[in-house]
Amino acid sequence: MNSIFHRISVRKYEDRPVEKEKIMEILRAGMQAPSACNQQPWEFYVVTD
Repeated sequence: MNSIFHRISVRKYEDRPVEKEKIMEILRAGMQAPSACNQQPWEFYVVTD
C-alpha cells in the first residue's frame, strides 16, 4: 500500500537494458492479478530492442 500512496512520476530514464530476471519478475507479478471468473485473458509482449 505504501507504494500506491507514495508513487512518483518518472520522466527521465537511463539508456541501459533491463535484466531478463527483472522482466520475468514483473511478468510473474502481472500474472498474479485477479481476473473475472479466473479467465486470465491477458497477453504480455516483451520488446527488447
